[in-house]
Amino acid sequence: MSDVAAMRAFNREMAAVVGSSVEVELNNGKNYAGTLIGIDANTLSIVLAGVTGDAAVPKMFIYGPGIVAFSVSEQEISLEGLAKELEKQFPPGGIQYFPDRSIIVIMNKVRVTPEGVDGSGPLYERVLQVAEPWLRERGIIE
Repeated sequence: MSDVAAMRAFNREMAAVVGSSVEVELNNGKNYAGTLIGIDANTLSIVLAGVTGDAAVPKMFIYGPGIVAFSVSEQEISLEGLAKELEKQFPPGGIQYFPDRSIIVIMNKVRVTPEGVDGSGPLYERVLQVAEPWLRERGIIE
């Protein structure tokens, strides 16, 4: 695997865990848990919401070089990563993501929820090819 392909794979994996509960260990020995809501790919800095641990705060920004490790502590339930993958496959503006309801709407015709893909026709088939493996890989559907 080339360096470029490896970096792309790494960035895809990082983006896929946005919305997941994570545990973070810092180089100063402190540990935090929360929902990963943002990542800076350049510095590997992260943003956590609903933080617990040495401090309980609503939102915390952690600079990348201060992180020793972080791990996903539960299965991803956010469909944000899938919405980003679908945006690569369809025209700009064709994907609408509603995080509060965990729904992705494609071209106002096909819907993706944690239960699967709803719709019919060729558009449904195209969405299914991207969404089903993504949902299955994360254990959201069987």
